[in-house]
Amino acid sequence: MSSLPKEWSFLPDAWKFALVLTGCESAATALVTATVRTISRRSDLHESARMRRVFFSHLSREGAKAARIETPATPAERKAFCFHQLPEPGRQALALFSLGLFPGEQLAGLLGKSESALAKTLGEARARLQANLPSHP
Repeated sequence: MSSLPKEWSFLPDAWKFALVLTGCESAATALVTATVRTISRRSDLHESARMRRVFFSHLSREGAKAARIETPATPAERKAFCFHQLPEPGRQALALFSLGLFPGEQLAGLLGKSESALAKTLGEARARLQANLPSHP
């Protein structure tokens, strides 16, 4: 994906986010592909930062409709599974925060939360994630 135009350079991160939402590599690819088709048709997205926000907003909305998987099948799915198991809104908030694509204010807006509510959601999601991670000696 190194040959992507600069305005689409976020696609690898978009796929990671889609994987967290869907839990399945093929579903993540299909979700990102469908979102690329939808967003690329829009003539009102000239600014790359706005396009990225709209893209991730679309992924959030559509990815939230995906069924949860019970058992990951591939190494990538296993790596994302702990995130995938988190309940909403923490799953999306923590996944997007971890990718580091948006400053706090934009992330809060993308998720329809105030910054203080986002901080609380992130704290709860981190605590839940840490509680569910296997301990290492």
